[in-house]
Amino acid sequence: MPRAPEPDPPGIPELAAGLVGVATPRAGTAYRVLRVTWRVAAFLLRFHVRVEGIEHLPRAADGHTSGSWIAAGLPHRSWIDPFVLWMVLPAEPRLAFFGDARTMARSPLRRWIVRRVGGIIPIPSHGGPRSFATNLSAAGEVVRSGAVFCLFPESGFPVPPGTARPVAAGLGYIALRTGAPIVPIVLGGNDVLFFGRHLVVRILPPAAWQALAAAAGDGALPGVQPVAGSVDERRLAHRIADGLHAATADAVAEAHRSVLPPPGSHLRGTRLTTLFR
Repeated sequence: MPRAPEPDPPGIPELAAGLVGVATPRAGTAYRVLRVTWRVAAFLLRFHVRVEGIEHLPRAADGHTSGSWIAAGLPHRSWIDPFVLWMVLPAEPRLAFFGDARTMARSPLRRWIVRRVGGIIPIPSHGGPRSFATNLSAAGEVVRSGAVFCLFPESGFPVPPGTARPVAAGLGYIALRTGAPIVPIVLGGNDVLFFGRHLVVRILPPAAWQALAAAAGDGALPGVQPVAGSVDERRLAHRIADGLHAATADAVAEAHRSVLPPPGSHLRGTRLTTLFR
C-alpha cells in the first residue's frame, strides 16, 4: 500500500482561502500558454493520453461546451492529475481549480504561476469554518461566472491502485449551494509515472446532486432543499459524496486495469511520480 506523503515542516507558506484572480469562463493568455506547455511536456515524456466520453461534457444549444458545472476528478494519485484535465478538457470555458494551499505556495515560482493564471481556490491546512465558508462562496462565484469548477474530492488514507477512496462531503456542499451538475472524470495510469506511460481519462455522464444522493440510499430525499448550515444539509452533503463514490468505484477500477503495463515491463523514469510532490 502506498505511504501517505510526509507533512510539510512548520513555516511553509500557504495561500489564504478565497478565489485568487477573478471568476471568468474566458481563458487568458497565461492560462493558454501553460496549457500548451503541459501538452509539450507530455509529448516529451512520451505520455499517451486517451480520452473517452468527451460527448458527456455539458453543451450549449449551439453545440459548444458550456460552463457552470463541477468537474470531479478521481482518483487523485499524483501531481500530474490536474494538468491532465487542463490538457484534455476544452480551453473554454476555463477550469478554476480547488487545491492545497501549501502545495500552491511552496516556491516563489508556484506562487507566481498561481497569481498569473488565477482561477485558483486554495484550501488552507488550518482554515476552519470561516475558510470553509469563504471557499464555498468562491466556488459559487466560479459556477455563476460560467467557468468550470474543478476539484479532486477524495479524502482519507491512501488505498491500493484501482481502488476508490471515500469522497469528502465538501463536494456535496458545493453541489447543494450552487445546484451545478457534477461530471465525474476518472483517470487511470496516474498511480505510477514513467517515460511512455499510457493514461486514460474517462468522462462519465453528468449527474445532478439529487441523483447521487438517491443512489446512496439511506431514506427518501427531503422535499425542500435544507437550510444552509443545518444538520439536514450536512447529512445530505454526505449522501451526495457517498453517491459519487458508489457511482465511480467500478470505473476507477476499470480505468486502472485498462492501462496496466504488461508483466515484466521495464519502467524507466518512475521518479517522475514524485517529481513535484
